[in-house]
Amino acid sequence: MRRVEFMYLSQEDVLRLGIPLRKVIDLVELGLSEHGHGRVENPPKPGIHSKPDAFIHAMPAYYRELGIGGLKWVSGYPSNRALGLPQIAGLMVVNSMETGLPLAVMDCRWITAARTAAVSAITAKYCAREGTDSLGVVGCGVQGRMSLAAFKEVLPGLGSVRVFDVNRAAMERYKADFEGSLSVDITVCGSVKEAVDGADMILTATQRLPEPLVRDEWFKPGCLGFGLEASRAWYGDAILGADKFITDSWDQTVHFHEQGAFPDGLPKLYAELGEIVAGKKVGRHTQDERILAINIGLALEDVIVANHVYELVKDSDAQRLTLMEEDF
Repeated sequence: MRRVEFMYLSQEDVLRLGIPLRKVIDLVELGLSEHGHGRVENPPKPGIHSKPDAFIHAMPAYYRELGIGGLKWVSGYPSNRALGLPQIAGLMVVNSMETGLPLAVMDCRWITAARTAAVSAITAKYCAREGTDSLGVVGCGVQGRMSLAAFKEVLPGLGSVRVFDVNRAAMERYKADFEGSLSVDITVCGSVKEAVDGADMILTATQRLPEPLVRDEWFKPGCLGFGLEASRAWYGDAILGADKFITDSWDQTVHFHEQGAFPDGLPKLYAELGEIVAGKKVGRHTQDERILAINIGLALEDVIVANHVYELVKDSDAQRLTLMEEDF
């Protein structure tokens, strides 16, 4: 039997590649288009839950036409912050679709953050109102930060950003880090209402919450809303009252509803994001439509980025580990 090896990349190995966020957006857009055309096998993600506010999910995906596939095994533990550990952590596995053997194992943290921001940016590309200039952000952590950079890639005219976070220092860092580098005016706000009321786009990037944050009356005509917490940051009347509801996977949304998300009931689906990217549905029909996008997060988004990482390093001297050497 031939020896079986796979490549191993730490978070720092992945970061050193310097993959531009624009490249991640392009990869994920291709992946969503493939999904919209029905050419991706992406089952709803199963999970285990050792704490009420935590999860560990298994996320496989296979691209039939592109011939790539793999798995993300990812955990989300908000309580890790108090321990000095990351809230999101896990591994990506890239497999050969010819033999099934693992080709690479790598950290998934940056990939998860970058592809999530990319999905929001792609949604904005197809669904934001013409002339969108203002953004309200609730949550200045990793997703609040990366999403702003991704939005600027597809909406270069975005110029006004209002932010709110329970951590004042996080808001101040947000302003210091991005106001000059992204050429936006950033206002630090004292409440959720002040940050989001009347904005052209609203992004909530928080954790599990005891109660919702965004009220229907703050969700103005023409606004594009994003909830990265599977409905928890938006009041039910805002969710159910949107003119269009978009998600990256309806099956996964229904599964999350069965686990307690969308406590006021599921909204009527307008389209999966892949259908819009594939040209099967129009993102926005009128300038006054209120569109809410709650993208759950799909393995296909991670796998296509992880495969790109593998392609960049497969001929390099990156670390290789032995899986097996002989039969038994």
